[in-house]
Amino acid sequence: MRCRRGNPYLRTLLIQAAQAAVKKKGSFYYAKYWRLRSRLGSANKAKVAIANRIARAIYHILKHKKKYKDLGAHRAEASHDHQVKRLLGKLKALGVDVNFHYEQKIVHAKATVEVVA
Repeated sequence: MRCRRGNPYLRTLLIQAAQAAVKKKGSFYYAKYWRLRSRLGSANKAKVAIANRIARAIYHILKHKKKYKDLGAHRAEASHDHQVKRLLGKLKALGVDVNFHYEQKIVHAKATVEVVA
């Protein structure tokens, strides 16, 4: 991921702001950084992405004249229930018979795997 051309001083300030933002535990940018870092494979690429996100947030704050509100780390992470439903759907697509009891959060699965060489 390359930085777009623009004001080099502003780019430096945004990346420094991103470096500070990703160190604040419990913040939206902290959680988003760790997800991006694992997906992009580079800490610097993730910081540039966070700097881009901060720039867009600043633009919207200035345009709409609103106060900044941190969304919190839980906003950047997918909910546990959503992940469970998504993964159960993947298992069913693979042909695994899955029974899920939501109240008790117990998963019973019968897997029949056939390997054809």
